[in-house]
Amino acid sequence: MNTFLNEKSNGKKMVDKVFKAAVAANIAKQKYGDEVVNATLGTLFDEQGKFVALNNVWGPYETIDNVQKAKYAASIQGNPDFRDAVYKWLFGGLEEEIKCEIIATPGGAGAISSAFKNILSPGQTVLKPSQGWGPYKTMAIECGLTLTDYNMFKNGEFDLLGFKKSLNEVMDIQGKVLVIINDPCHNPTGYSLRPDEWDDIIDILNDLSSKGPVILLNDIAYVDYTVEGDSWKNHFAKYNRFNKNVMTIIAFSCSKTLTAYGTRVGAQIVITKDKLQLQNFKDAAIYSARSIWSTVNNSAMKLFSLIAHDEYLLKKYKVEKQKYVNLLEERAEIMVSESKEVGLELYPFVEGFFVTIKVPNNKEKEALNLKLQKANIFTVEVDGGLRVAICSVPKRKLKGLSKRILELKGRK
Repeated sequence: MNTFLNEKSNGKKMVDKVFKAAVAANIAKQKYGDEVVNATLGTLFDEQGKFVALNNVWGPYETIDNVQKAKYAASIQGNPDFRDAVYKWLFGGLEEEIKCEIIATPGGAGAISSAFKNILSPGQTVLKPSQGWGPYKTMAIECGLTLTDYNMFKNGEFDLLGFKKSLNEVMDIQGKVLVIINDPCHNPTGYSLRPDEWDDIIDILNDLSSKGPVILLNDIAYVDYTVEGDSWKNHFAKYNRFNKNVMTIIAFSCSKTLTAYGTRVGAQIVITKDKLQLQNFKDAAIYSARSIWSTVNNSAMKLFSLIAHDEYLLKKYKVEKQKYVNLLEERAEIMVSESKEVGLELYPFVEGFFVTIKVPNNKEKEALNLKLQKANIFTVEVDGGLRVAICSVPKRKLKGLSKRILELKGRK
């Protein structure tokens, strides 16, 4: 067959469920106005329905010299002051040192896709949670990889036995494991692992590493919206307990942290006791960066560094951001408590931007989503259910929403 595309690319077509649902919601809003419930996009909106761009982020941005905004980054790995800022942001309060390499990436997505590209060979398998962010699959396919799920929940908590079983099955087939854990504030369910669950996960990965290399990809996109605040970051010290044959790659995103979604800045933070493997990964990641995106947004790296290194600016940022952490808690309380009251089943929720209605059957899920759209309620189809972005829905629209959804679910 004659085609301008190669065999791998011929026939590829991007259909993003989040943006597709958002477009449908916006069309409905133009026709029906405020009665529309748009729970699609994972970005913060205030109670007036206005997109949140933190004043104590974008005010300091205006103080950055235009030349600095226009310039290329200082290096492909990322500006040194940005890398220092990322280390301080994540590990600054820890008593023990975290030995790592930091590589700037275009958002958390860049960190994840780069890890896929450099860790596994085409045809190998990535392990992801059974409820997980949709683009994991897109990225895996782009790298010629397959995905398999580990079951995430059993009896209302993390399914450790299912997790261990899936890890060993993949290890026995390919002699290496790359596993994604999205924590805290898991997208799409809002679950956050307990400290004891993390302790068990570390033990499981250490045991598994006797069979072959183990790579934990910790997607922390929502880390700065955990109700524990900076104290949650004490968790990172646990990564020093990993054996030499375990590598951790933290995928950090400035998108949610700074309400800077469009600047596309994040980082890979790579941790392992194997110094040679650490250097090899850094070299490979920098090579990939140069071949794909070259350097990331210089002005956004400058902005992050400015806030992280200035105690006055950092304090003001934290105070403003906390208002939205509190607001997310208030919205979640409405949705979760009312769902429990009326009998609408959700996946286990702790905190964060999203809750997910449990609908394991795909046909039932699609049918319910269609019913909701006809009633001007717009959610996103995800693995095993429908995601409700409480980050973007005001409290007045969340009140009574669970009952409405349950009633529509029961209709023929």
